[in-house]
Amino acid sequence: MQLAQDGSHRMLAKALRLPLETLLHFNGVTQSQPLEKGSWISLPALLKSHLENYDGPWINASNLRWEPPESLTTSATLARREATIFEDRQPLIWIQLVQQTSYDALARQIKMSPDNLRWINGGWTDEKPLARGNWISVPRDWRSAVEYAISLDLLTVRETPPPGLAFYTTVPQRGERIHTVVEGEQLTTISAQGGYPLSTIRTLNPGLPDQDLRPGMKLKVPIAARTSYRLAARPNVAGLSWPDRQSAGQQKALQFDTRWSWPTRSGLITSGYGWRWGRMHSGIDISDHVGTPVLAAADGHVRRASWHHNGYGYLVELTHPDGSLTRYAHNSRILVKPGQTVYRGQVISEIGCTGSCTGPHLHFEIHPPGRGAANPLALLPPR
Repeated sequence: MQLAQDGSHRMLAKALRLPLETLLHFNGVTQSQPLEKGSWISLPALLKSHLENYDGPWINASNLRWEPPESLTTSATLARREATIFEDRQPLIWIQLVQQTSYDALARQIKMSPDNLRWINGGWTDEKPLARGNWISVPRDWRSAVEYAISLDLLTVRETPPPGLAFYTTVPQRGERIHTVVEGEQLTTISAQGGYPLSTIRTLNPGLPDQDLRPGMKLKVPIAARTSYRLAARPNVAGLSWPDRQSAGQQKALQFDTRWSWPTRSGLITSGYGWRWGRMHSGIDISDHVGTPVLAAADGHVRRASWHHNGYGYLVELTHPDGSLTRYAHNSRILVKPGQTVYRGQVISEIGCTGSCTGPHLHFEIHPPGRGAANPLALLPPR
C-alpha cells in the first residue's frame, strides 16, 4: 500500500483499527516512525476486503497492490523481513467455547484488546457471534487470564492445535461444466434435473445466493452425477482447520497414490482442504519456519516459477507425466526455472509468506488430470 498523505505508523494503525505492534512487525520496525506521502507500507493480506472498502484520507484504490514494489521483490529481502516478523511470535494455546459470545465480549473477559484477539484468530472483519464449541487461540502468556473467562472451557486448554472435525462432501467425479441459467430456474430445479445434490452446486460456486438466480448467470455443475466422497475439513471460526484422517471413520475409502510424497519433511497442517472464510480452500497449508525446504511431490517439469498476482505470492507449478499438476505457493525463495526437469523429493523452493498470507507456510495443491483441485490428504501417504 502506498500512503496518500504524511503521518506515522501510530496514526495509520489507529485509522485502520489495526494493532500498532502488528503494523510495526509487518514493516520490520520496532517503534512508530514518521511516514511520508508515497511511502510503501506492508499490511496483512487478511485486511484486503477491509482496505478495498476503506473510505478515508490514507489510501485509495490506486494505492493498493497485491505484489511487492520493485524495491521489495528480492527473495533475500523478503526472507529477512519474514524472519523479523515471525521469529518472536508468541506461542499459542487453544481453548474451546462453552457458550456463544463475541470477540468484544471475550476480549473483555480475558483483558485483551478486541483487535488483537481478532487478529490472532483470523477474524479481523468477522462480526458474527462466536458459536459454542468453536476453538479460540490466545498467546500462552494469557493462560492465567483465561481462568476468569466464563465463556471458555478450562478443561479443554491445549498447547497444540485441536483436531479438525472431518466430514464428507459430495463432489463431481468427472470434472465440471458451465450451466447457463434460464428464466425461472432455481438451484433446486437445476439440482433435480441434473441429478446431483444441491450441496455440490454450492461447493462449486462459493457465495452463490439462495434465490433470485438471474437468467444468463453462469454456474459450475458436475459433468457426471456420480458421487464420490472427498475428505474435507470443517473450518472453525478462525478459519483454521486441522484434518484428522483417522477420525472420519472411513479410512479405507481413501486410497493414497504411491506416486505422491509429502512436499515438506516437517511442519504442522494449519488448514485443510475445504471451506475457509466463506471460500473454497483448494489445498492444504503446512506451517513451518521461513526457509524450510519445499520438495517436489512427484517427478515432473516446472511449468511456472514466478510471482503470482492472485494471492499465491512466489509460486511453483509442476506438471507430471500423467497430466496432474501440483502447486507450491507463498515461497520466500524459488530454486527452479520453467522447463526444468525435477524429481520427487528434490528441493524446489523454500517456505515463506509472500502473497495473501498471515504466517509462514506452504500452500500445496494437487490437480488430477482433467479435474479441479483434489484433497491432497486423500492422495498423500500417511505421515
